[in-house]
Amino acid sequence: MKNFFYIILITLSACSPNEDHTIKENQDPSLILESVNLETEQLSDPNAVNLILAETFENSALRNDKQAGDFYLEHAVDHNFQLEQNLVREGSTAGRFEIRKDDPKLYGGHRSEMAQIRSTTLEEGWYGFSQYFPYTYSTDSTEEVVGQWHDIPDDNETAARSPSNQISTGNGRLKWTTRWDSRSIQTNNITEGYFEKDLGEIPKNKWIDWVVHIKFSNTNTGIIEVWMDGVKVIDRQNLPNSYNDEKYPYFKFGVYRWEWGTSVTQRVIYYDEVRVGNKNSSYDEVKPGGLKELEPGLSESVNMRVNSYTVDCVGEMEGICLLVQEGDMIGTENWENFYYYNSIEGFTYEPGFVYGLMVNKTEEENPQAGASSIKYELVKIVSKELHDGSQEPFQSEAEPSESEPADADPSELEPSEPVSPGNRDRGINKRSLKN
Repeated sequence: MKNFFYIILITLSACSPNEDHTIKENQDPSLILESVNLETEQLSDPNAVNLILAETFENSALRNDKQAGDFYLEHAVDHNFQLEQNLVREGSTAGRFEIRKDDPKLYGGHRSEMAQIRSTTLEEGWYGFSQYFPYTYSTDSTEEVVGQWHDIPDDNETAARSPSNQISTGNGRLKWTTRWDSRSIQTNNITEGYFEKDLGEIPKNKWIDWVVHIKFSNTNTGIIEVWMDGVKVIDRQNLPNSYNDEKYPYFKFGVYRWEWGTSVTQRVIYYDEVRVGNKNSSYDEVKPGGLKELEPGLSESVNMRVNSYTVDCVGEMEGICLLVQEGDMIGTENWENFYYYNSIEGFTYEPGFVYGLMVNKTEEENPQAGASSIKYELVKIVSKELHDGSQEPFQSEAEPSESEPADADPSELEPSEPVSPGNRDRGINKRSLKN
């Protein structure tokens, strides 16, 4: 039985295999597995219950020990990776990744990448990271990979395969690529299916925030969702997106170039706020900046939207789930399962209405077994709207607490048509063993 895991809109293109689209990746997985004790690597920063890996580059030990973080660094020389203090997304340091044309090659190309621990790969997961291209970053027609979900070939299968999912640059533009193949053994780099999405010109001198949700599958059960700076740019539901391998792909970030053009001899890119969550994680949990943790006993007031209908909970929590939006997700088309139905103290849910709420969140010091560590209390109902768009006047019976902000921003809570959460209510689908 296999393990379990993983995620961008609009134009899609599935086309016949084409060697022109291939990435010349020639990496033998056994080389890394032998050089790093991946089975015993420990998560150094478990910030949230559903996070399995986090790299915020705040660990000063990375200066002297480049393997001190939650990811394994693939590099050939010292200048390939450094901690950066003058350019950060959050905190005091970020990661600086550099390759040069005269660097020694590693696994068939020039690379400075951090790789996910193999023992943590899953069928479905969430990924968040922030990426920065400096003004001096220039590209030519030779593409390079700046983020990838790398596949692990089975025995007797070619290792020279392009990643099933990747973010690449070339000719001044960003591109997402997905490849898939249902054959149990691949002997070359030609795949059954291919999809690419042009994401526009490379934004420079600014941090780009990514959130990626992927459920891997070589059949019509795969899912890829990608957000770029809070905007959903890819949404592929119930479509193939990976190879037919025994193990699931692992995430790598940094920069990899397999060949150089004539105009470029150096590459520098920055990363920060990297998080990997399991299938029960969420947009808010892995997004750059992450969840702001509360000290036990302290509370904060937040805005929340609740959709007009419920869904069946899946995974560890069974029963009925609300669909909610919180923080940056408010006003988008994306909804999260709220696993603790009827646990917003003081709030009585009535199906058929979209609610705008203000709630207090308090970190419980000793939560009951199986219960959430966050206690939610209603401060007031800001709005209550029928799902057909008509407004019902509503007078909240709850009085604002002392910790309540002066006034809620109406734009954050403005009601709109309820949006389907797509496949939020799906269960675990483990891959079948190969014949």
